[in-house]
Amino acid sequence: MAANRTIRTGVLLLLVLLVGGPVLAPLPSFSFVPPPLPGDEEDIEPPPPPIFDETPPAQEQPAPTKVRPTPTPEPASQQPAPKPKPKPKPKPAPKPKEPSYTADQLFRMGMDAYKGEGGAQQSFQEALKWWTRAASAGHVVAQYNLGIMHKNGEGTSKDYKKARDYFLKAAGKGYANAAEQLGHLYFGDFLGAPEYGEAGKWYEQASAKGNLPFAEFRLGLIHYKGLGRPKDSMKAFYWFDRAARNGYIDAMVNLGVLYEKGDGAVFSPEKAIRWYTEAAEKGSFLGMAYLGEAYYQGRGVRKDEKKAVGLLEQAASSGLPYAQRLLYRIDRIKYMRYRDVQ
Repeated sequence: MAANRTIRTGVLLLLVLLVGGPVLAPLPSFSFVPPPLPGDEEDIEPPPPPIFDETPPAQEQPAPTKVRPTPTPEPASQQPAPKPKPKPKPKPAPKPKEPSYTADQLFRMGMDAYKGEGGAQQSFQEALKWWTRAASAGHVVAQYNLGIMHKNGEGTSKDYKKARDYFLKAAGKGYANAAEQLGHLYFGDFLGAPEYGEAGKWYEQASAKGNLPFAEFRLGLIHYKGLGRPKDSMKAFYWFDRAARNGYIDAMVNLGVLYEKGDGAVFSPEKAIRWYTEAAEKGSFLGMAYLGEAYYQGRGVRKDEKKAVGLLEQAASSGLPYAQRLLYRIDRIKYMRYRDVQ
């Protein structure tokens, strides 16, 4: 029995040594290898384990590459003919660049063409071309000149509305002559029925901006006749006086009439004679007629029939009806030819 127990014990120890030995043996030491980071697998992956088997492992065959069949070309007869490429259009030769001009230079070239000066041939069309460019560049006198050309039909057909538009541009920049021209357009029937209120407005602006006696004379008429505003003889006298002192002959005659009537002015036949005389000396036939009548009647001056008739004959020879009628009244036989003058 003891022998059997000894044998069993030995067998158990042997089994323990055979089976449990590796468990009881100390584990070999090794270093920790972290998992690879994304993208670093090839660098961090450990080498493959050694192969102890003499038979090399079967190598994996690469997956067969799918070969796409090459399309069979259609017969030449079925293929559409290639479209011919359009020929590129030849580029036009570049035009020579025109030299750039200032607004003043453009205006000067227009003036030379208008007058035929500076080696240029006179041409209203050329003047119109240069002044149009100068006006577009803001040249105020070119704008005014274009207004005159469209008003008069020089180098273009008459167009009063275009003339007005150019005058408005120039007048908007304070150009007095353009404001005066606007007054003329509205005073007359160029744009339709006369608009005396509008005309007076532009004449006043022209007179405020410059010494323009005709605009002042027209303002005198507007106030004296009550055109577009109430009649006002005192304002008429003011404007006739300004125009007369600035040399406008017709205003001198009208100023004399107001002095002689005492209408809007102090009654003064002597001052009337003074203005009639100045107008007559400057060539006014109406001034001659009024002065001749004053001499014949002795109004504001010593009566002198001979001088009166001489002045009236001079005025009548110009075709002035007022003088012709006076002469017929003085001597109906001598001046019979003026009998039917209205």
